[in-house]
Amino acid sequence: MVLPMDSKERRKLVETAMGRRSPSLVLSGAEVLNVYTGRMERADVAVAGRWIAYVGDLEEARIRPETGTRVLDVSGCVLVPGYIEVHAHPFILYNPVTLAEHVLPLGTTMLISDNLFFFLWLKEKEIIRLWEELSRLPVKYGWWARLDPQTHLPESLSHLLDDERVRRFLHHPLVLQAGELSDWMPLLNGDERMHGWIGTAHEWNKRVEGHAPGASYRTLARLAAAGVTGDHESISPDEVWDRLRLGYMVTLRHSSLRPDLPVLMEGLVREREVPWHRLMMTTDGPSPSYFRHGFVDQLIRTAIEAGCDPVRAYQMVTINPAVYYRMDERIGGIAPGRLADINVLSSLDEPVPLKVIANGELVAADGQWVKSPPSIEWTRFSVMQRSFTWRADVQQLRWQVKEGETVPVLNLINPVITKLTEETVSTGPDGVALSEDDDRLFAYLIDRNGRWITRSLIRGFGRNIDALVSTYNGSGDCLVIGRNIEAMAQAVRRTFDDGGGITWIQGGETYFHLPLPLLGMMSEWPMEKLVEKTDELTDKLKRFGHPYYDPIYTFLFLTSTNLPQARLTADGVLRVKDRTFVYPAERWG
Repeated sequence: MVLPMDSKERRKLVETAMGRRSPSLVLSGAEVLNVYTGRMERADVAVAGRWIAYVGDLEEARIRPETGTRVLDVSGCVLVPGYIEVHAHPFILYNPVTLAEHVLPLGTTMLISDNLFFFLWLKEKEIIRLWEELSRLPVKYGWWARLDPQTHLPESLSHLLDDERVRRFLHHPLVLQAGELSDWMPLLNGDERMHGWIGTAHEWNKRVEGHAPGASYRTLARLAAAGVTGDHESISPDEVWDRLRLGYMVTLRHSSLRPDLPVLMEGLVREREVPWHRLMMTTDGPSPSYFRHGFVDQLIRTAIEAGCDPVRAYQMVTINPAVYYRMDERIGGIAPGRLADINVLSSLDEPVPLKVIANGELVAADGQWVKSPPSIEWTRFSVMQRSFTWRADVQQLRWQVKEGETVPVLNLINPVITKLTEETVSTGPDGVALSEDDDRLFAYLIDRNGRWITRSLIRGFGRNIDALVSTYNGSGDCLVIGRNIEAMAQAVRRTFDDGGGITWIQGGETYFHLPLPLLGMMSEWPMEKLVEKTDELTDKLKRFGHPYYDPIYTFLFLTSTNLPQARLTADGVLRVKDRTFVYPAERWG
């Protein structure tokens, strides 16, 4: 988040603008993209500390660099504001630090980010302390306040949505919006707490981000009436226009799961009158493999290639979000009094910067950090290391059913959508048995401390996988997929020994292993290594018949109760539409 300018900084800024004080940094000789007017202007930029003091002819303004002023000759280059990612999920195997380290040299200087897993598993004081630690990074983090957990909360965790706890998060200055609101039916059905939280967000000038995939115009209108101000779920130009007509700020998505931007942009550029100032763009928490192509810079490139005017593409990731989040007096443009977050480009057609200025300092050049970025000692956050105490008893994993009894089967329709069927299975002395020619696998969700298990089968994930375990999932428990009970127990033990991760045991050997020691969800590895590792997992899954392209999101969403048709939860297999548990969990203690 952008810390406000104090009186000492303001005096220095004015003194610099008046020519009575030497700038700390000067960028000279470039063309500047004025995102307010949409024009290119030849101008020098004088910086005082964190802030821009002057944009224009410094000689004419009598602003002269002196000893101590760093002067960067950027003749022939183009200056644009730092990029803003408006819908980040900074925990898709990477963590907030490794994400920031990777994207800053690509020009992203601010991330407006989901707080979901910190909200679910860290104490309130620990979350605030983490946010304060992250504020030391040159990449600025703004946060969301979650109003729903996106997974089924058992009664023991109901306190996480305590009314006052949510309101305290909404009131925090680092929180910029409520959302994303994936479970919005309670809002439309008159839930008093939800209405109160939305009212609190508006009272404190916070935005409300919706999550309404496939919603009709009528439903979107009702959500707008209830206080939702933005949405990122459009997958067609018509859906974009429905939201624009209703007053939404519309975020165009291009993620690893939903690469929709080319279709959306091609449809928009064919229109004569488009309210471009009401549009933003997002990568929506991509899996690590996406980073082979870039980040927000890739959004800009994709938009331009789809026919978008380059100036509009840059405005969608700079001034538009700054205005929407009511921060345009501080960020989003290259103008006096704004934070000196500036990307130096070779041209508007090349959004990857040659140099990156953040908070008035040169922090990256030629794709590399100028000096080592600040780090976080994760060991200081003891709660980031979650306990996994269940020792994976093979007998507990065996599934005993009566002859002729049906069991739930989750049929994958795409990487994240399931269709529920009930089917019979073959049984033996050791319970349900799956043969090599069976196209189904076991899919269990198990409490990390061995208190319960939810059992199902899954079809469409792959064939003949002995055991694949992931603690990376929406509920933070242990997701186990496979056909070999002994291998499943072995994979659980290997994963738990590392404090969480993704482990695949095949033929009695470790076929794949990715430790995730932070909350059982995040790695400390740099992004480049994570990219290689997730590519390896996807390639190996394809050899076993996995038909989809983003298995990380399949793991995540098998427990996410905002998606059809059935999900795994702590209380059993949940049919999402009517919130019925069609196959209850088995309690172990």
